[in-house]
Amino acid sequence: MVLDRVEFGFLEQLLRLRTTHEPEHAAEHERCRELVAREAERRGLRTRTVPSDPFPSLLVGTKPEERAPRVLLAAHLDVVPGGEQQFVPRVEGSRLKARGASDMKFAAPLFLKALADLAPGERDEVLVAFTFDEEVGGNRGTRFLLDEYGLRPAAAFLPDGGDNFQLEADEKGVLQFRVRTSGKAAHGSRPWLGENAIDKFLAIYADLRKEFPVVDGPGTWGPTLNLGKVVGGAAANQVPDACEALLDVRFVETTTLAATTAQVERIVGGRGEFAPIVAGDLFHLDRDGEVCRRIQAASRKHRGGQELAYYRSEGASDARFFTKYGIPVVLTKPVCAGHHSVDEWIDLESLEPYYRMMLEFVRTSL
Repeated sequence: MVLDRVEFGFLEQLLRLRTTHEPEHAAEHERCRELVAREAERRGLRTRTVPSDPFPSLLVGTKPEERAPRVLLAAHLDVVPGGEQQFVPRVEGSRLKARGASDMKFAAPLFLKALADLAPGERDEVLVAFTFDEEVGGNRGTRFLLDEYGLRPAAAFLPDGGDNFQLEADEKGVLQFRVRTSGKAAHGSRPWLGENAIDKFLAIYADLRKEFPVVDGPGTWGPTLNLGKVVGGAAANQVPDACEALLDVRFVETTTLAATTAQVERIVGGRGEFAPIVAGDLFHLDRDGEVCRRIQAASRKHRGGQELAYYRSEGASDARFFTKYGIPVVLTKPVCAGHHSVDEWIDLESLEPYYRMMLEFVRTSL
């Protein structure tokens, strides 16, 4: 296996940390940063904490203050909630099972190992960024590092998509938003004396559905709308005076985030209050670009001549924050499955060719 005993022990320690966004586990994020900083120091690397309340990021390298590295190796170390046993890593055959095994704490020891394996001059051109809020939108992590801290790498490597040695070439953009409607309470037997806030929302929703029809299969690459949560009313015999709904729109390259936002705002109009919660550009990797050619050449060299299969994702990742700056991002992962499930795992044997491929990509990008 590509990781030695100490490196694998470091990964196991990371997996035991409950770096969720549940309030009772807030301190685990700081423990995680401390653990990474100690491992970086063991390798003779320096760290820099970028304050971004409440989720500061950790930069690692020989020059962690560098804001324009040739290559950025980026990973988020926060995870979604899970049962207690999911934070007890175990090896079954060639699979390492735990919450965060594939999504995506496995990247931490590989990134630090890569810095150590690079030649002294090469290391200065590479920066590692660990963030802690991807699972709740990424606004105080990757977005902050790019938009407010001013990070501008020439290229980024982000193992948060492209499972099983695929190369994610497209990700849909995302707009998650809240709609609130208000009305007038009355007795349910006399609805004409009130104004039903839920009815007002349902009228808005019906108009949204006209422009975002139901998609009932994976074969259609296009926009989607999901109604995720509706809260309103207190009893069957009461006209509700308030309603709140949470919705999720995904869009493709035929439109933009600004245009999609304007479209939704127009539909809601004066009938309710619209508020975006998570908003992000779509992601696209130029298959004819130099970055794509380099990662495919690295794959052929270290995977027996095989190229990475191209893949389109309906989901979103922190790659979307690089879009407006024209920074190409490589999204690919080793053999893995079960993200956000009770059976999350990563194949340890696949880490060897994956690591060699990643290191080759970094070296040829310098």
